[in-house]
Amino acid sequence: MIRNLLLLTALCTIIHGSEHVNSQSRYISSEATSLLHSPTDFVSEPHEYFPAQIRDIVDAANRISPDAIELPNNHSYPVIDISSWMNPSASNTEDRQHVVEQVLAEAISSGSFNFIGHGIEDTLFNRLYSSADSFFSMSLEQKMLYHTGKNIIGYVADRSESVGSVYKSGNSKEQKDLRESYNMLYPPSSEGNFTGPSGFQDAMVEFTEQLLTVEVVLKQIFTAALSSAKGIELPTTYLKDVEEDTTGQLRVSRYTNTPGFEDAIKLLPHSDWGTLTIINSADEGLEEVRDGRWYKVPAKKGELHVNVGEMYAMWSNGLFKNNIHRVSSEAAMDRTSFGYFTSQGTLTSNAGINPICSAGEDPNFLVRQQNLM
Repeated sequence: MIRNLLLLTALCTIIHGSEHVNSQSRYISSEATSLLHSPTDFVSEPHEYFPAQIRDIVDAANRISPDAIELPNNHSYPVIDISSWMNPSASNTEDRQHVVEQVLAEAISSGSFNFIGHGIEDTLFNRLYSSADSFFSMSLEQKMLYHTGKNIIGYVADRSESVGSVYKSGNSKEQKDLRESYNMLYPPSSEGNFTGPSGFQDAMVEFTEQLLTVEVVLKQIFTAALSSAKGIELPTTYLKDVEEDTTGQLRVSRYTNTPGFEDAIKLLPHSDWGTLTIINSADEGLEEVRDGRWYKVPAKKGELHVNVGEMYAMWSNGLFKNNIHRVSSEAAMDRTSFGYFTSQGTLTSNAGINPICSAGEDPNFLVRQQNLM
């Protein structure tokens, strides 16, 4: 089974209605010691660019303060109601356009927001949390029966991976992620997938199937936002259609309260490499860089949170910002989160997209396809 980073070519697509004009991009050499950060610079090695970008932004935020704060009282955390897009027949164009404007404002600033109006019932959230609690409460020996040896499928034990290792920490306690997880590719029939305990498996599958509808709607909104910002016409389903048969991955994480590691950051700063990540957690602990410093992300069981990934940053030609986030040392004891990584499941074709540019805009990124086993 292969996870593919969707291919972004070095051509810029300028779209006027149905007309597509491809202009060959300029190429320059990229060296690990001399990376480009200006939106006008061309990045031919994104796998070097983004780690350097993250380190620079995190270093700058840490110089202000390494501790996250809550947003000031007069600046509440963005919570966007997408119900007008989930139920377009019960809304009007003005309502939907207002949502697009809200999403665009967050996508080009911090690359994240919370949202409601997704249509997922509290009863399903309750089943998710209770079944996850039951699973993670089992003995390590029992949980290891669901270990596959692959970190993208099945059970992964505490301190077994370093997803956030792009930002290296000098703290010896932060060399590995302080969490255990259970991972499921969608669809459940995907090759190599592992079936979890029945109640847990059923809740995960139902949650993922409902998220598929939410994902389609979110990508329609992001398409409209990109179209509006670039002054071009894109089909409503453009950002979903270009992924063809790509599917997602659900990761259920339990951030453990390990004795002796209380002062350690549980997941180091990073951004997700995919398109969008949809997260739910009832427990606080997620923190992000917003307006140049660390802020706490409020958490409610019924709200979902979305992060813009590096692929959307590239596909938008740098307009959308890849969200940089971490899980704090002060995260709630045994914090549980459900992260659905869209476009990071299975892919059997060579789906790809040209960077979306407005008229006269040069492309900034070249992405080569990468296969992650």
